[in-house]
Amino acid sequence: MAPVTNLSAVAYADRLVRAWGSGDTAAANCYASATTSRALFGQASPGGIHWRRVSTEGAAGTIYVTYHDDARGGNLTVGVQNVGLRSAGGWHAASTARFSNEPKAWNAVQWSDNLIRAWGRGDAKWTAYYATPAAVRTLHGVPTTNSAHWTRIGSEGAAGTTYVTYRNDVTRHTLVIGVSNVGLSQGDAHAAYTVRYH
Repeated sequence: MAPVTNLSAVAYADRLVRAWGSGDTAAANCYASATTSRALFGQASPGGIHWRRVSTEGAAGTIYVTYHDDARGGNLTVGVQNVGLRSAGGWHAASTARFSNEPKAWNAVQWSDNLIRAWGRGDAKWTAYYATPAAVRTLHGVPTTNSAHWTRIGSEGAAGTTYVTYRNDVTRHTLVIGVSNVGLSQGDAHAAYTVRYH
């Protein structure tokens, strides 16, 4: 790889966060120190695709670049040695990674439960957050007269999806929510992508 000695600290941090976000450990290990890389991948692997840069500040030769995860919440601040202070080639200049208000590590069942609760209370914003537009449309087709009476009765995984089943305690109908495990691991805000109502 070409030297990155003169790459700005902000662009450098952006490249590291993109590499971590997509699970590219080889590239992330080039940009980050071993300790920083371990901190990133220890928090999530991959880091997810919804990290947005929100601020930059410099101190004592290090530029601190902060990102926010728009899907799960939480911030990440990466410290990068400023141009001129890096080792030959410019690699491993990201020397710190600090998380605050860490992203919620929902598993698929918790994610589905959150969706059902949001939908049950008529919260359109959070229903749309947890589910794809197609899944939301299907949910809106389900009668809501007894929407507070859904109880989770099981879950199973198949081909990258976790299917979570609920039964309505009043009507005895069932709902099956399909949550993409890949989408969830990447920080996708709409990981519930299929709904079956019986």
